[in-house]
Formats: sequence, structure tokens, C-alpha cells
Amino acid sequence: MEDQNKKSLINTFKHHQFNFLELPIEVIETDPDQPRKTFGHGAGRDHNHLLKSIQYYGIEEPIKVSEVEEGRYIIIDGHRRFSCAMELGFKRVPCRIYPKMKDGEFEARRYEMQNNRRSWRPIEKANSLHKIKTEYKDASQKEIADLLGITQASLFHFAELRDMRMEYLELMSEHNLKEFQRIAFMQLLRGLRKIKQYQVDDIVKIIFQKINDNIMYRRSDFVDLAKVFSTASLNEEQILQFLTELKMSVPELCEITQLSGLSTQIKNLIKELGVKKNLNIKLTEKEQSVFEDLYKLMEAFI
Repeated sequence: MEDQNKKSLINTFKHHQFNFLELPIEVIETDPDQPRKTFGHGAGRDHNHLLKSIQYYGIEEPIKVSEVEEGRYIIIDGHRRFSCAMELGFKRVPCRIYPKMKDGEFEARRYEMQNNRRSWRPIEKANSLHKIKTEYKDASQKEIADLLGITQASLFHFAELRDMRMEYLELMSEHNLKEFQRIAFMQLLRGLRKIKQYQVDDIVKIIFQKINDNIMYRRSDFVDLAKVFSTASLNEEQILQFLTELKMSVPELCEITQLSGLSTQIKNLIKELGVKKNLNIKLTEKEQSVFEDLYKLMEAFI
């Protein structure tokens, strides 16, 4: 009976009243026990994006603080925003002020605030960027990229993402591809082609299986695979091996597709002949004789 009357831990928490005020920056203290430790200078690209955003728009989301005593407040959530405000020389910052809490409740509330955020899905971000570009149709790509704190390449690839087939979008979401992987995959996708019995859709599924198994994950894996596919007519058997052996990595594929000296010479010869044909340049009598000999040799090998 006693256990039934006992309140669960979560029921001991109160729905605190809070106030919104702009507080002087000198009455706010950072929390040395904050689990996230990288703030301010040296925090990298994310910090620079946030700094630029606050410089242009101000602090859109109030910093959440708890009162320690009269005239003193400690940050629950918003250390990065506070660091940017300090760096930009702000005198006051907007705050959502909670009353003083017990240490356990303070930590539980912070965890809830910081852990319940969901990053935008790639297609959500792509749709939002499209709306911004539509609204600012007279602005250049560079102006929009600078406004949003992203590269022009990222802006271009998110535009491509909106036109991508739903199956591929679902695969990227299902496998939690990072942004650099999504961009590298989209670049690779343009050069994929049918290999023996494998259609492009089959190849894409195999690539994602390798991603899932951590066989493919570096940007260089996608870039190198695209290079191999760019000469797929020369590497068809090796690519087929890569597709059928699920544990085979891209570096292993690259190793077996390295062209021999003879293959390189033949490839260059094909290129030179192609140029002559496109320019309608006839072979000399000597060249014609050499190619007749080469043709006879090829018949013997093939």
C-alpha cells in the first residue's frame, strides 16, 4: 500500500512558471558541468554559422536560465548562443527564466531540452532552401549561400536532392547518410550505368548495403567509385566482382582496376583515333599499314 501511494520520480517534478526577460550579460553564468564542452573560438564551422546568424538576426531562441540567487542566473540551455553574444559584444540577451531547482531536476530538464531536438531531414532542408531561392529569385547563388551560411556547392546539391527519386531519398534517410555522403552519392549517381545483369537500381541497392556494412563511408570511396565507372567499358569484369562480393571495398576495386602500361597505351590510342575521326582527319598510308597489323593481332587475341 505504501508503494502505491509513493509518487514516481517524474511526478515529483513541478510545472514551473517562467518569465521572459532580457538580462544583462554580466548576471549570467555558464555551467562548468555542461555535458557539451565545445563553445566559442575553435568550435568549428557550426559555431561560425551560428555566429553569423546571430549577427544578422539576433538571438531568435531565448537562452534558458535558472535563478541561482537574486541577480544571478546559470545557463540550462543555450551556451553556444551565449558564447556568440559575448563574442559579438551584446550587452543584454533574451532569456527564459526558471526558478531555482534541485541539481537532479536541473540536469533532467537540461537533458530533455537538448535531447529532444530533431535535425531537419535532408528533403525538409531542400524544400526550405527552394522556397528561399524562389522568394529571392533576383539574388545570386552566392548571395543566398552567404545569407544561409552554406557553400554554393551545398545549395546546388540540395536543389538536386528535390528532383531525386523517392526510393533514393528513402534509402538515404534509412541509412542516415551524413550530408557529405549524400552529396558524394548524388555525384556518383550521375555516372552509374548497367553492368551485365545489374541495372542502375540494383547497383544503388548494393552501394547502400555496403554503406550499411561500413564497407563504404568515406567521401573518397564515392569519388573513386565514380572514377572506376567513368571507364566502365574497360573495368566491367572488375566492377561485376565488386557488385557480387558484398565485402569488397572500393580501395580493393581500385587496386584490381589499375591499368597496366599496355592498357594505358591502348586507351590513349583509342582516344587519339577518336579525335581524328571526329575531326575527319584521314590516316596516313604508314598509319593505315600499322593499324592493319594491329587489327590482325587483335583478331588473334579476341
